[in-house]
Amino acid sequence: MQIKCTQCGADVTVQQDETFIECPFCASALFLDKRKVVFHYLIHSNFKPNEAEGNLKRWMSGNHTVKDLDQKAQIVKSEFYYFPVWYFKTKDGSGDKIFLQPAASTSVSEIKKLQIPAGALKFYDKNVHNDHEIVKPDVLYDSAQAWLQGSGVSLDIVKEAALVHIPFYQFYYNFGGQSYTALVEASSGQVYSNIYPAKSEAPFRILFGLSIAAFVITSILCYVIGFALNSGNLEEALLTAEFFKIFAFGLVSVPLIVMAYVIAKKV
Repeated sequence: MQIKCTQCGADVTVQQDETFIECPFCASALFLDKRKVVFHYLIHSNFKPNEAEGNLKRWMSGNHTVKDLDQKAQIVKSEFYYFPVWYFKTKDGSGDKIFLQPAASTSVSEIKKLQIPAGALKFYDKNVHNDHEIVKPDVLYDSAQAWLQGSGVSLDIVKEAALVHIPFYQFYYNFGGQSYTALVEASSGQVYSNIYPAKSEAPFRILFGLSIAAFVITSILCYVIGFALNSGNLEEALLTAEFFKIFAFGLVSVPLIVMAYVIAKKV
């Protein structure tokens, strides 16, 4: 079978079931889908395994995860691979835009939000990269196009389409009797995870509600005292109430601050 190189237009002979191809005339890396020939790019990894784990630990210590997750989580396994995504570049009156769609099955939908730096795309070279590290795409080009249209993007403004393999470290870890996974994108170090031990917001919401109730009740009591002491003079009553509120709010704030500190230390 022969296909047209999308770069130089030369006829390239392709063996049966061959998908990753290099044009012998211009050395462009190509990917052969059932209906489409597109450029095949790869982004190089900039992180070693221990560096990627360090990024994961820093992410675990952030404000969105449970306290001490970075210390208590047990990493049981990690693996490195290049994950395929369909890459679409569009151009309209507002400029160029990039849309990504996973080209293989994944539970981490945030991959669509990846930012690919300018100049990071390099032609895939099958002689340089280990074949077992390359995840084969199982989402057809037509399906990716249908997703793009479903997102409200016209195919008429698509100026470039390609298959891009992006480097990832996938970590498996245990915490609280549950198993979790997280991805570290190995060119930028960004961490992606849909399900993780998140910090509970319930204690903070309860404290917020208590704080509002405490200040409202305190204000009412201050006004009651103000009017009780100055029943015949509205202006004096309001001034007295405001005077008492200064001290009362200070007293009420102390236990609330202590409660907030305790919650922050434990959650």
